[in-house]
Amino acid sequence: MRSSGHVRLHHHIVHLVVEALRRTPSWGAVEAEAVVERGRGALRPDLRATHASSGAVVWADASVTAPFGPRTTAPTAASPLRAVAAEARERAKVAKYANALPGPPASHTFTPLVWEAYGRIGPATAKWLRGAMRGPALSGVRSTLLTRVSVALWRSHSRAVSLGYSRCFGIAGEDPEGGRGGST
Repeated sequence: MRSSGHVRLHHHIVHLVVEALRRTPSWGAVEAEAVVERGRGALRPDLRATHASSGAVVWADASVTAPFGPRTTAPTAASPLRAVAAEARERAKVAKYANALPGPPASHTFTPLVWEAYGRIGPATAKWLRGAMRGPALSGVRSTLLTRVSVALWRSHSRAVSLGYSRCFGIAGEDPEGGRGGST
């Protein structure tokens, strides 16, 4: 189960991506929390965006992953500059969503939006963001999005460290997301 801090970070990142796409003229309707009722039951990708000129629909699901899981620690240590955990999470998301989308594959596609906890971006995510916000006029929108996500990740770490210290010292701290931090 994810903590309220993780959920809050996830929703914030989704909001940042939706906001950036809405500032991009090449994207028409952009909505968060769209429901796909096909395939293996109702799936809820984080966003759905329609390309303004082609009408192609892109579904996306966001995630933040850590590079220290049991399956990713050794590959991350062997290739520290590669986003190993993000690549694994991207593959899992594609496997979950790609075959469940409505409509023909040519008009409905899926893209994972995955960041690692310390800022690395999944390769499919980076490629899609470059394509979705392409050109000199939109480089500022993409740059702003990446900066805001980076700041959100580091603020999340700061909150986690603060709560951890309060628990170590037996101080009943308040979690900004509404939960109790520390002992009672």
